[in-house]
Amino acid sequence: MIYGFSTSDENAALGALLVYGVWRSRDPKRFKITPDCWGIVERAAKASAKRARDLYDFIEKLKPKLACSTLHPRWMKTEVETVTMLVNRETGELYSPGGQANRRQFWTEELESADHRAVLGLLYQQTARIIALVRDRLEREKPFEAQFNTMEEEEA
Repeated sequence: MIYGFSTSDENAALGALLVYGVWRSRDPKRFKITPDCWGIVERAAKASAKRARDLYDFIEKLKPKLACSTLHPRWMKTEVETVTMLVNRETGELYSPGGQANRRQFWTEELESADHRAVLGLLYQQTARIIALVRDRLEREKPFEAQFNTMEEEEA
């Protein structure tokens, strides 16, 4: 597992991380989930990879297609922590200890050390695989979706 994606291919994991970060950072009011939304995401990723000169250009081309005005650091994490849930004995609520003290990440090191051509090649030639990795991670995160929404409201 690399960057929270079920793969041993670092280039595929990085490509999935970029799509995941843009997807999570999108404006959900402008890009709603519809029956064809993943088809749209797949076509947008393929078209952006085809026309991009490097991964920075890929991100810039993908953002407007997914209604993402800016990338949010919370979705740019590369170090996925093991989620440990504990029960607060006083209130009975579940909570995740720690995690808040970690520094924010911005993909700078990953993008500097990446083989841009290899990742773009995978994004273009194996788009369905990359999107499947993103969707798999999103499915695994579904039980924590309410916690994400609560954190989002606190930040606003």
